[in-house]
Amino acid sequence: MKSLSNERGLSLIEILVTMAVFAVVGLVLYSLVSFSMILGAKNAAINTAHQQARGALVRMQQDLHSAVSTPYLVDANGNQVTGAGPAAGISFQKWSSGPHLFKSDAAAGQNQIIIKITSGQAPPVVGQRVIMPSHQIEDDITAVSGTPDNLTLTLAQNLPVAVTGTSTYSIACFITERCSYTVVSGTLERQGPTASNSPSVIGHNITTAAPFSTPTAATGSLYSRFVAAINLSTADSHSTNLGFKSSNIYLNGQVPTKGRLTTFQ
Repeated sequence: MKSLSNERGLSLIEILVTMAVFAVVGLVLYSLVSFSMILGAKNAAINTAHQQARGALVRMQQDLHSAVSTPYLVDANGNQVTGAGPAAGISFQKWSSGPHLFKSDAAAGQNQIIIKITSGQAPPVVGQRVIMPSHQIEDDITAVSGTPDNLTLTLAQNLPVAVTGTSTYSIACFITERCSYTVVSGTLERQGPTASNSPSVIGHNITTAAPFSTPTAATGSLYSRFVAAINLSTADSHSTNLGFKSSNIYLNGQVPTKGRLTTFQ
């Protein structure tokens, strides 16, 4: 029979070495898992910030492309500012409907006109603007009454000139609506189509307080095609348990408007 006295176990040093190896392997595995979690959180946060900023930029581009006036810069309260920027916001006119025909003559000094809405188009609403390029008449609409075939528009100001010859000639007018984008306390707000509508928030966590400008050519004049420049930076507001927060996403673009129908804002 074999004696059990010759069998021996692990020594204290061997146990300590084994424990140290397991600890090192465990630390490496934990570091890999932690790094993977941080990298995943980073990608998710950056994608969130980028998607939000990209969506806001696409919305602004669509509106600016359809502008029919020269865009002008505004502050956070919507007041027009001078110069080429940068500024907290930008405002412009968008085409809404038309051409619509004048139904009857209108004397200078009166503040009402009667028009016929083109079939299939929506009637104007209070807060929109009537544009009559042939007579250089541009004014805000304060009241609407009647039917689409005989619609009376009340204007904010009296007509500066008379509109005559409607029984002989086709005199047209267009309807536009004012649209603006403004950064207010870290949010990007869109105002429109009418002044009575509350601003809608289309972007959060905006880190650029004044992202808008109207760049000029080398000579200092406006481009032949009116351009609005947007430099938008945003960051995801959430952080992981490890305190990670996404870096800023900086988007830059210059948007040419397609044409100009209006002279004034």
